[in-house]
Amino acid sequence: MEENKKNARIFYLTLAVVLTVVVVLVIATTVARRNSPITDTGASTDTGTDRPSFNEDELPTFILPVSGIISMDYSDDVQVFSKTMNDYRTHLGVDIKSPIGSNVLAVADGVVTKVWEDPFMGTCVSIQHSGNAVSIYKNLAKNVQDGIVIGASVKSGDIIGTVGETAMNEIAEEPHLHYELKVNDLYVDPKEHMTFPSSDMNFEDEVTDTSN
Repeated sequence: MEENKKNARIFYLTLAVVLTVVVVLVIATTVARRNSPITDTGASTDTGTDRPSFNEDELPTFILPVSGIISMDYSDDVQVFSKTMNDYRTHLGVDIKSPIGSNVLAVADGVVTKVWEDPFMGTCVSIQHSGNAVSIYKNLAKNVQDGIVIGASVKSGDIIGTVGETAMNEIAEEPHLHYELKVNDLYVDPKEHMTFPSSDMNFEDEVTDTSN
C-alpha cells in the first residue's frame, strides 16, 4: 500500500515538472517570436524612419547655388544610369546644368568646413549651416574663390568658386555643379528645400555679360 502511494507521488511530481517545462518553453517561444525581426517577403516596408529627423524651422532659407536646371535628380534608393561610368548607381545630390565658369554661391550663411580634391568628384567645398545642415559643392573649377578656406565664414550668396570639369565620375555629362545637402549627417533631396527652375535660361549671357 505504502509502495503504491510512493509511486503515485513520484508520478504526479514528475508530471508537474514536465508540465512546468512545457509551459516555460511555450512562453519563451512566444516572447522570442514577438522580439524577432520580420522576415523580408519582398514587399515594401519603408515607413520613412530612415529619413533624417529635424525641425524645419531650424534650417536656414536656402538659395540656389548656381543658375541652371537639374540635369540629374537626387536618387538614394533607385539606381540611375551614369553615362560616364556606363553603369547604374545611386546619386546623392543633384546635377545643376550650367556653363563652365558660372559662379557657384553659398546657399546660406555658414562656415567652410572642408576644401578638398576628390579623385572622383574633383574640387569640392563643404559649408556648415544652422540646423545641423551641410551643403556640399562638387565638380568645381580647380581654383576656388580667394578666402574660401577651412574656418572661413560665408554669407548667403557669397561666391565660393565656379563650375568646372574636374569630376572624373561625371565627365561625360554636360557642364554642371554637383550639389549635395546633408541634415543631421544624412543626405536629403535638395529639391525639398529649394525651388529649381523648370526650363533653360540664357546662362551664356549671364556668364559673359560683364557690362554692369
